[in-house]
Amino acid sequence: MSNETNVAYYIQVAETLKGRIQSRQYRPGDLIPPERELEKEFGVSNITIRKALDLLVRDGYIVRKRGVGTRVKKRKESKIPLQITGNFYDWVDSAIRRAQRLEVEVLDMGKSSCPPKVDRVLGCEGSHEIWRLRRVRKLAEEPLSYYINYVPLRWADLIKGADFTKRTFLEIFQEATDNLIKRIEQRVEATTADMDISAILSVSFGAPLFFVENIYYSASDEPLEVTHMYFRGDRYIYYNVTELSGA
Repeated sequence: MSNETNVAYYIQVAETLKGRIQSRQYRPGDLIPPERELEKEFGVSNITIRKALDLLVRDGYIVRKRGVGTRVKKRKESKIPLQITGNFYDWVDSAIRRAQRLEVEVLDMGKSSCPPKVDRVLGCEGSHEIWRLRRVRKLAEEPLSYYINYVPLRWADLIKGADFTKRTFLEIFQEATDNLIKRIEQRVEATTADMDISAILSVSFGAPLFFVENIYYSASDEPLEVTHMYFRGDRYIYYNVTELSGA
């Protein structure tokens, strides 16, 4: 593990595995990789892996059974919603467009497992699969932000050949599918980088991030697309100007 941090390795491993479970990379009921494979992947000892798995057992994410393996446990996630005032989307848009030297790297695109929170919004058509695009925005080769776009599989053939390094996803999606975005719901929260995201954004495990979720709706109020964005906390600030009537 190359990212330097004071956080114990077993906590790093536990938080990273938790992130994979929450994103449905490891689905409820699935067996996660054996301890020997996890030792090799994370470059740690068996003791470290066992301590990490013990944490996940304690938190109710997995169940371990001798002779069978370690399975992902079904669980319900709940968070208290916080209403964001002002138009944070304008801030995100300006962060993308004002810096002309920003470069976009496409990490991958195609069919993927559908995270539960996306499934609840878009409904993954019973297959628990979705079309996903993952990109990183960079300035002078330094990663600044990480974007994940999710759309139902029925749109996949219309957008899969597009060049997402030159134009925004929404521009391409609206043109290709003949859908017009009429409404956006947005949620913003503070989070930290697990080992997967820290590797993508070149930050240490546990580094502060802005997490932004946008849900885009059609004129008929149909949810069309979900975007998850991770912004490095050391490279972005939230700036807002509000006009006060009668001041």
